[in-house]
Formats: sequence, C-alpha cells, structure tokens
Amino acid sequence: MPLVTSCPECNTQFVVKKEQLKAFEGQVRCGTCQHVFNAKTYLIKQTRAKKIAPTKVEAVLSEISLNADTQTEAAEHIELTAPSHLQDQFNEDTGVLAPTSPALPTAVAQADSAQGQYQTPSFLNDLTVDEPLEKGWRRKPFSWPLFIVCVLLMMVLLAQSVYFMRTEIAALYPRTKPLFTQICQHLKCSVPLPKNINLLTIDDSDMQEHLTYQNVLVFSSTLINHANYAQAYPNIELTLTNTEDEPVLRRTFQASEYLQNQAVVSQGIAAKDEMRIKLHLNTTDIPVAGYRVSLNYP
Repeated sequence: MPLVTSCPECNTQFVVKKEQLKAFEGQVRCGTCQHVFNAKTYLIKQTRAKKIAPTKVEAVLSEISLNADTQTEAAEHIELTAPSHLQDQFNEDTGVLAPTSPALPTAVAQADSAQGQYQTPSFLNDLTVDEPLEKGWRRKPFSWPLFIVCVLLMMVLLAQSVYFMRTEIAALYPRTKPLFTQICQHLKCSVPLPKNINLLTIDDSDMQEHLTYQNVLVFSSTLINHANYAQAYPNIELTLTNTEDEPVLRRTFQASEYLQNQAVVSQGIAAKDEMRIKLHLNTTDIPVAGYRVSLNYP
C-alpha cells in the first residue's frame, strides 16, 4: 500500500516513497504551496476496500428481472443502496463487483493496473527537499582559557599598532610624546618627527649672483609647513640648468647644511610655520641660466 501524506498548509495529499522519507529525515516540500513539512508526521492512514464475494453478487442478480426496464431500475437501485465507502463498479465479463480506491486529489499518483504498483508522477520529483534543511546552531559552552587567549592576542595586536604608529600618534596628540619617549628608552627606539612631504612647499625662491665673490650664486627661498603638527626638515634638491634647460649641476642639501642651528633642526618646522632659507653655490665657471628646486625625505 502506498504512503500518502497531507500538507498541513494547503491540505493537499501526496504519495511518497520510503526512499524519499529516508533521504532527508522525512522533510518534504509541497508542490502546491511550497511549504516544507515532515511527511512522517502527517501520514494518512488508508484502509483497503473489501471485495464482494461472487456468490453475493449472483444472489443480488437473481433478484433482478431479465427485462431491460427492470434491469435498469435494479442497477439504479444497486447504485443508490450500495455503501458509499465501497463505490463498487459492476464488471460484466466476470460478474464481480470490483471496488475502486477512494478518490484522491489530482496531486496523488495514479496506480499502475498492469503491475499493481504505484508510479510517482514527474511533478512529484519536487516533493523532496533539494538540500537538507539547515540545523540550528548549537551553543557551545563558554571557555575561559579561549577567552583569555583572545584577549591577550588583541592586546598584542593593539601594542604592535601603537608601536608602528607612534610617530603619527605623537604628532596628533603631543601630550603622548613624553610617554612614548620614556617607553622607547627601554625598547631602544625613537619617536621621530612626521615626514609628510605633501604638506610641505617651497615658495618665493630666487637665484642671484653674489655681490662680492665671483662664480658664487645665492639661492634664497621660503619653506612652508601646512600641517597642523611639527614636521622634520626635508632635504632640498637644487638643479642648475643652462640656456637649453639642460641640467649642468645638481646637489642635495640636508637640513644641517641649510640651517646652522642644530637645535632648530631637531625640533623640526612648527605647525603652520615658515622658514627662510639661504644657500651659497660655487659654480666654478659653469654657465648657469636657470634652476629647479624640489623637496624630499631620505
């Protein structure tokens, strides 16, 4: 006997196989409303209809008149008086009232009369769930050792971030610089000044011959810090060119060369501050027609 289950959402009945029930622990999807339910929970109990013995049929037929009118009235009488759960059907060849199975909804598979087995229609292939249902997450017990290890790893990560970003932190928060300086004394490190070349410009530059000495050029300019914090003094690269704008002499000046006071060099150029610079260049009879200047950090 086939297994029939009913959808609890739309009450549609379906024929299911034992293989389908075992595949996903009974979880199926209704082909009508797409509702997922447990087919095992909503199985419908079925009862087989009892066959009427041939002797009883012959006894009934013996009471029917042989004329056509009487037979028609008797047939109508049999159909009306027959039990509703049998819904019998008369077979003229065998003379036996063969019972038919109770009518199921259109979604139920039709029986194979030749083999006596039920075949599942193609549309019932969607009845089973394509993939197993996700089971709820199981809450694991709290582990203190694992919690302590995670906290320690977070502290190590935070310490590394502070160590490598100590220059930026000290620049944005000047009050933290003494603390970083004390820590670096034990770690044998330093807290250098920031070096953001994009916030430095050189302006109002000029190149003139020295009034007293020959073959000596005097370069003057103004270094401007646009940052909101002090920065280290950059290197100044000066390139002298000829009349065809080709470089004939190039030199890089460090902060200790264009600034005489070493204390000023260590403090850096203050936030939003300007520094006037003057350099003397010996050209040694090299014809100079122009110059180019740029800033960089080592």
